[in-house]
Amino acid sequence: MASVAPARSKPAPLQPSDWLRAASARLSQQGIEAVRIEGLARELGVSKGSFYWHFRDREDLLNSLLAHWEYEETSWLREAASGEKSAATRWATLVERNSNAQRCRFEAALRSWARCDDRIAIRIAAIEKGQREFIADVLQDVGFATRAADSWADFAQLVYLGWLDRSTRDAEFRLAGRGLGEFLSELVLAASAHLPGADR
Repeated sequence: MASVAPARSKPAPLQPSDWLRAASARLSQQGIEAVRIEGLARELGVSKGSFYWHFRDREDLLNSLLAHWEYEETSWLREAASGEKSAATRWATLVERNSNAQRCRFEAALRSWARCDDRIAIRIAAIEKGQREFIADVLQDVGFATRAADSWADFAQLVYLGWLDRSTRDAEFRLAGRGLGEFLSELVLAASAHLPGADR
């Protein structure tokens, strides 16, 4: 008796998250102009028509992409700041997250996008404000006065933003032989040396 070949299962239909993931990769690698419906559909192996099951148009996709990033960032900040985590734990989590090469490419691409769209720049600035406040809170917990914590938080964030730009243009970039995480941590240690009583 001839064996019956198993029926081939149909691939699962694409979800909005699949389109967002592909759009995110394109943004990171090629910039905002490369995030086009035709190219994404070709990459995902589907027709353009399937895109419209999930998004009205390209603008809707881009807004969803940014909204997803905003949600992830605000959720992460809320989670990292919650509970009884020590300042050292919060700082280590921040450094680890911000040192991720894939995330750095995406973050740099977002800011390139913001240079040509004021609406995007405003939304990114709101997230950066939350990140800066997180850093300032950590610094206050280790003994910095409010004003000093604010100043050093600005400094740390500017180092990070500069690093995003440089590292995406030069994958081998190191600052005095150190990676971003090492440099940020040394920066805080150097600032801590100037706290009252630090020399005792």
